[in-house]
Amino acid sequence: MNLNLTKILFMNLLLFSTMLTISSMNWLSMWMGLELNLFSIIPIMNFNLSIYSIESTMKYFLIQAFASILLLMFLINKSMFFIINNNMLIILSLMMKLSLMPFHLWLPSLIEGLNWMSCMLLMTWQKISPLIMISYLNSNKTMIFIITMIFLNPIFGMNQNSIRKILAMSSINNTSWMLFAMLMNETIWINYFIIYSMLNFMIITILSKFNINYINQLKFFNINFFFKINLFMLILSIMGLPPMLGFIMKWMLIKTLMYNQMNLIMLMLIILTIMNLFMYIKMMYFILFNFNLFNKWYFKKKNFYYYNFTMFINFFKLFFSYIIMY
Repeated sequence: MNLNLTKILFMNLLLFSTMLTISSMNWLSMWMGLELNLFSIIPIMNFNLSIYSIESTMKYFLIQAFASILLLMFLINKSMFFIINNNMLIILSLMMKLSLMPFHLWLPSLIEGLNWMSCMLLMTWQKISPLIMISYLNSNKTMIFIITMIFLNPIFGMNQNSIRKILAMSSINNTSWMLFAMLMNETIWINYFIIYSMLNFMIITILSKFNINYINQLKFFNINFFFKINLFMLILSIMGLPPMLGFIMKWMLIKTLMYNQMNLIMLMLIILTIMNLFMYIKMMYFILFNFNLFNKWYFKKKNFYYYNFTMFINFFKLFFSYIIMY
């Protein structure tokens, strides 16, 4: 009972801290919201009380505290000494919080020791406040210069066997798309974030139910043919292949870049996505071409109502994507 009350308390505090950052009228209040957000997510990351989660929490605290100190220093210089064009320094500290290139290597190593709920919060909810703060800067040239450094991240995800690290690299890739969407139109990046969060939630929920942590475990994933098709469609969707819903979030940005004649940036983003497909193709191989082997730990948490519910949502979003496109 006390643990449930503690979870509710810190989840509400996490929600309040993000709302504080979004609704603030000055940079100091936004910084306070970021700090409150950091102090509220640390107990959430330690609910399972394992030595790996404690180590990951300490890493997360040190990195976020260092980024917050840099951000506060740059904000003080901007407000007191009126340094011109130091938006790039502020963006660099926020990129460290978002785990973007070249400050991205801490996220895959940190996320390996956390449970799936904490991983989902790090890859979705924790990105809202820094992205909102970057959108307030309106520094187009600086953002384009910095985002070009992101295109090295697919190289680090090609040889990964851990699904957590693959999802972390996918999060870094999709955050770069969100930054470009924010540069073009605020509505596009909000829709992109909502669709990506929904897909991430559905995939992480399935992986958490069956305790799947590595790609090699997918060869034992022999529950149900239709449920395997469901997971297969979710992977296709987060890959961004048509006609899935994940393609819609990328198609909105590609269409906007075409209208603004930013063909080089559009080509670079498409090449980046094609390079990231290799990580997901390895997962799809074990789902489609398994060896009909299974172990008992996959059957201990059966919930057929949940299976039907996730399959309904997954197939419904397939037809919903057609409605948006046409």
